[in-house]
Amino acid sequence: MKTWQKEVVGVLIISIFPIALSLIRYYGFGTWDIHDYESTPMSFLVGGMFSLITTATLYFGCTRIIDRLKVAFPWSEGVVKRLVIEVVVIFSFASVAQFIIIKSFDGSAFYNYTYISNSQLFENILFGNTITLIVIAILEGVYFFNQWRSSIVETEQLKRQQVQSQYESLKSQLDPHFLFNSLNVLSSLIRKDAKKAEQFVDEFARIYRYVLDVKDEMVVPLRDELRFLDSFMFLQQIRFGDALEQRKNISAAHLDHYVPPLSLQELVSNAIKHNEVSADRPLVITIESTDDGLRITNNLQRRTDRVISTGLGLQNLRERYRILTSHEPDFRILDREYRANLPLIEAEA
Repeated sequence: MKTWQKEVVGVLIISIFPIALSLIRYYGFGTWDIHDYESTPMSFLVGGMFSLITTATLYFGCTRIIDRLKVAFPWSEGVVKRLVIEVVVIFSFASVAQFIIIKSFDGSAFYNYTYISNSQLFENILFGNTITLIVIAILEGVYFFNQWRSSIVETEQLKRQQVQSQYESLKSQLDPHFLFNSLNVLSSLIRKDAKKAEQFVDEFARIYRYVLDVKDEMVVPLRDELRFLDSFMFLQQIRFGDALEQRKNISAAHLDHYVPPLSLQELVSNAIKHNEVSADRPLVITIESTDDGLRITNNLQRRTDRVISTGLGLQNLRERYRILTSHEPDFRILDREYRANLPLIEAEA
């Protein structure tokens, strides 16, 4: 059943309650009735029309108001603020709508062809507002339950993506070739420059310490991610020398924004893995701030030997961004360069 069909059925069911209550009161408790019903088919027919019109007006009107409030005043920006605005707006709408509907039926068979008193008008509006409050509370309760359930599912998905990301990162860094090359570089440095060899070991250890530190984090400050990248690039530049160059131009205002952990390292590793890095053809990797995030670019110079790639790293990064924010990363080849745009995630107030 479609959503609008469910809403129509719900309105019909709710609109039956007041007329059913009047029937029970009339036949079960004598002639007392808040609306002075008579036991005639016409009075109950008019009462049913009144109930249906009132219920439909309040339900569809209030649900549309709630939809607008979700956009203008989301719960995430302040529960108390949203609650006050919602109660005031909905109760104002419900009271005015009921006043107009009741006055339209005033003097009809619904009121035994007599005009409703001010006290009866107040009782009608109070009764309608009470029912409205109950229905709105149920709708918001269902909404919060669905949000809670979706949050749990997305959190689990993100955890799986994190584990996959950590595995891929560790696997690439613990790859025998990576370790073999790093040990060869270290061996050479020990003979030539003991101080730089010591620094090499420190940066090497810092890489793995960072991976372990962020293994349970969904996002990390850009400032920390850049420090980690510096350690990673230090090892790579010791190996490749001037053939590998890194350029950075990061706005200070962006340093306290957040990115998924190991995201920059994933892009830099891909650039080194898939492109030729030599003195004749140096690889230049640029990381710079943009209006809406970071841009990571490298000159495109494909390696002649075949490099096996599963594409899981970038796919994983897309999935993590999809869960964390509505903004997605963008990867493309443009003007003989590979360009990646990463959105920055702002800290919640």
